Amino acid sequence: MNQELLHKFFNDEPFKSERMCGLTNFVYKVSTTKQSVIYRRYTSTFRLFQNREREVRLQSELAQLELAPKVLYSDQLQRIEEFWPYLPVTLSEIKEDYIEVARMLGSFHKLRNRNSFVEIFDTPSIYQWLHNTNLRDEIFDVILDSNCQQLYTIFEQVFSDQNQTFILELFKDPSLRELPLVIAHNDLNATNFLKDQRLMKYHLIDFEFAGLNYPGYELANFFNEMEWDYTFSEPPFFKIKEGWQEDLKLNFLREYWKEYANSNEIPQALLRQIEIGGILQNYFWMLIGGLSMQQEQQGIDLVYYVNRRMMNFNKVLKLKQ
Repeated sequence: MNQELLHKFFNDEPFKSERMCGLTNFVYKVSTTKQSVIYRRYTSTFRLFQNREREVRLQSELAQLELAPKVLYSDQLQRIEEFWPYLPVTLSEIKEDYIEVARMLGSFHKLRNRNSFVEIFDTPSIYQWLHNTNLRDEIFDVILDSNCQQLYTIFEQVFSDQNQTFILELFKDPSLRELPLVIAHNDLNATNFLKDQRLMKYHLIDFEFAGLNYPGYELANFFNEMEWDYTFSEPPFFKIKEGWQEDLKLNFLREYWKEYANSNEIPQALLRQIEIGGILQNYFWMLIGGLSMQQEQQGIDLVYYVNRRMMNFNKVLKLKQ
């Protein structure tokens, strides 16, 4: 943490800090006797996927709508933002409150209609990320520096010609052009949800990966991440839980689509996008796992993490062959 900046921010009043969750940057709750803030120290680990200036601009726009914490200070290395005193949630809570969560997400996606948001972005996030020509070389450089032969072998398979051809073909699917792009969060795991217990209302935090994207990718990422519990203090620091049944997913989608499109009929294009998004999101988080090897504090068993993502990806690949 930047002690000098925080002393200045708090007018030299004594403060204490508490490390919070955060794999893609280092997040602390910093408190005095009068107030608490969130302090984020950026890393350069995921610069191929993140744009800090754009992230701050988006969060500032959302804060005006009371949809995100206010940004109190920001530069190229760090950020101080408002602390929201809402409670973290569990996978089971999200499942129990799926109607409220579905409506919240549908409302969030309707922000695509605001020009101020659309102007921030251009290309669909997942398309931009997976077509980055520097991606392969950077990941192999990180893995070689970490001297992890097991991950090197895995990523040789990840970047095989067969897999690359498969991914490129997915982006040609007509369903990706049949629905409007949305302003997506792109990282809908349970740690990025907070709940106002008084109003029984859900909020999203951490917009590092947010951007324009296919709605089906966002929804697929949500469904898949509801199987990943990151709250464990022992290795591998996460646990795979049972996923949602198909009937619950459909009920969620009906509530989402009613809020988003004011319609009771889920389009087939959205269901197809979710199928494609489920493949792409496992592939994407494999890449994040590989790049994470250069983090100062990983807080997760990355070899096991990447292996699990690869298993999910390979299941789908075998079904398609």
